[in-house]
Amino acid sequence: MKPVDVLASGLIASKTGIHVVFCLTFVAIFSIPVVLSGNEGIGFAALCCCLYILFSTYLGRWLGKLIASQNVNWPVALGALAVFTAWTVLGTIGAGLLFKGDYCNHFGQYLAISFPLVALFAFLGVSVSLVRGSLVRQINDANLRQQQKQSELELLIAQLSPHFLFNTLNNIYGLSITQHSRVPDLLLKLSELLRYSLYQTRQPFIPVYKEITYIKNYIHFERIQTDAKICFEEQIEEVADSNLLIAPMLLIVFVENAFKHSRHAQSGSPAIRVKLNVRDSWLHFEVCNTCPAAIPRSKELPDSSGMGLNHTLRRLELIYGNNFRYHAEKQGDEYKMKLALKMKTP
Repeated sequence: MKPVDVLASGLIASKTGIHVVFCLTFVAIFSIPVVLSGNEGIGFAALCCCLYILFSTYLGRWLGKLIASQNVNWPVALGALAVFTAWTVLGTIGAGLLFKGDYCNHFGQYLAISFPLVALFAFLGVSVSLVRGSLVRQINDANLRQQQKQSELELLIAQLSPHFLFNTLNNIYGLSITQHSRVPDLLLKLSELLRYSLYQTRQPFIPVYKEITYIKNYIHFERIQTDAKICFEEQIEEVADSNLLIAPMLLIVFVENAFKHSRHAQSGSPAIRVKLNVRDSWLHFEVCNTCPAAIPRSKELPDSSGMGLNHTLRRLELIYGNNFRYHAEKQGDEYKMKLALKMKTP
């Protein structure tokens, strides 16, 4: 486990034992010497004062959590004020009974003592709670950034897949012998794909139209290679708004998988259908393709993308959190996936 994870889990987890040790240590330091002095009345009063201070501090800690939750409304605020007032009054009555044996005649005197005492230690508890919450958020943010950096590193390593590149070069070599007129177009598309992979993906987010252009170039590239052996249907909506952003190379893995599995489909007429549109800052992406009815584990197809579906889904979780929906299903020799994600804006 990474140091950040250890520190985060230590701060976030509820440590009842630590609180018990803290309370016992506090009482031991401040009340036991007085109790051991032999004056039972003062010793008992000192113990009660220590407990009152501790409860006041934990009251403030509870108020701090309430503030940090950002769920404070008028009923909650009034309830917290009522608890604070009741605790102050209880301390005033207790002080009168402990020191004077009568709280009625000395209520104002002890109220002037208990109110600032409760306020001081409650404020201390609030401060500790807010500082702790801030540290937890900072550690969580650092942990998330660390995971994103690791994901980006894996993406950079996987951008130039040797499997994809070598197969493509072999295909181009074969075409250069038999159908050399198609080679220039293939090389042009390949250079555009590599340029995007090497340079555009250095940014955490890019305009969605660039990702769409990359997908179209890849589709064109694959169709040249397959020589129209795969029936292809494309319904990709143009997106001109450059303020709609998406993480690079999130969608391509689904298109790559569609071509990969369609080539190995047992159907006599393999087909692929790709749909993409944008509605209210949400991108809707759908890919449907024919595929083998079953693939033995020993003959699983290689991952031409170099990233894999699991890696892509993990990136979606890290980057978009709850702002994406993914569904995939396989029925017979047809595989269909749907992805909806909320695009970022500057």
